[in-house]
Amino acid sequence: MNINETKKFSPVFHPALNYDKTKTPNLITVVLQNFSTREVLYGATMNQEALEKTLDTRRVYLYSRSAKKVRLKGATSGDFLQVMNILTNCNQDCLLMQVKPLGENGGVCHTKNKDSKHRTTCFYRIMGCIVGKTTEYSFTHLEK
Repeated sequence: MNINETKKFSPVFHPALNYDKTKTPNLITVVLQNFSTREVLYGATMNQEALEKTLDTRRVYLYSRSAKKVRLKGATSGDFLQVMNILTNCNQDCLLMQVKPLGENGGVCHTKNKDSKHRTTCFYRIMGCIVGKTTEYSFTHLEK
């Protein structure tokens, strides 16, 4: 049976590096999506420990490549995320977690908007391009 046809959840973790170029535990890519609105909130990574804690608690745990440890999303801000569904791609090496924001602030991103509130998504910039003799790329902020 092909892995894409199996009914067994067998996530595939890949070798990676921390930001300082030291080895991480093997990681899997995770995309967080708002369960109600379907808005993409965040892109991150998990190691086996983070995934196990997420499955056990239904709260999102992620592997931080800067801190080199597993962190509970929302532990410092209070903006926790409850896991509603977990989808996997055909190769089981990328997860889509549909989540319900639980915090009062509704923030997900560590950056803040013009009102000094944490943004509800990390995808708040759109890249446009101008094609001419050379192609130029620039960002436009979608205030969130």
